[in-house]
Amino acid sequence: MMTGRRLLLAPLLALPLLAATPGAPGGKCEPARAGWDLPEARLSIQREGRGETLLIEGKIDRDLPVRLKAMLAEHPDIGAVHFNSAGGDGTSAMEAGAIIRSIGGFVTHVPAGAECTGACALLFLSGHVRSVDPSAVFDLGHFYDPPGGSTSEADVARQSLAVSGYLIRMGVSRRLLTGTLDRDAALPAAAPRQCLTGDELHSYNVANWNE
Repeated sequence: MMTGRRLLLAPLLALPLLAATPGAPGGKCEPARAGWDLPEARLSIQREGRGETLLIEGKIDRDLPVRLKAMLAEHPDIGAVHFNSAGGDGTSAMEAGAIIRSIGGFVTHVPAGAECTGACALLFLSGHVRSVDPSAVFDLGHFYDPPGGSTSEADVARQSLAVSGYLIRMGVSRRLLTGTLDRDAALPAAAPRQCLTGDELHSYNVANWNE
């Protein structure tokens, strides 16, 4: 028997699909919505008609996978997950993403004025249908979260390999990782903050709402 979440998935899809269009701004990338910089992840439920939307805001911390799994079990009618976060722990983000993908069928969306960068971007990719509002800030950015403050090449390589494998499992082009690293390496120290454009979101298969 299908759960309430799956029965309500179709109407929930319409919300981010209608809101999202290509053309996320390049150059200056600043969120307009509050909550992205909370010191720890805040999970809240928003009622959307007959269904529910989970909003994840603030820093992605180590216990997010456990809290997320409990929240999804408690609220089987969740059909969409929205994000507003400047990142955090990349390993936890990928663990939480694996939980979302294992259940399947979720819509993930970055709403108007929100931010989803670094570890948040990894978690966002777990959605079956993914969309980013044109006024939102999205970028893989500094996904690297060094254990114990380490910046050794070996640690960077290990985490890059883990991220690359995760992107493949999520159906996203690995060019998202290589393109981000190459771009950041080429930028001068004083360069303005970067975020992905609408064309890049679709070329990397980050946003797939129109498929």
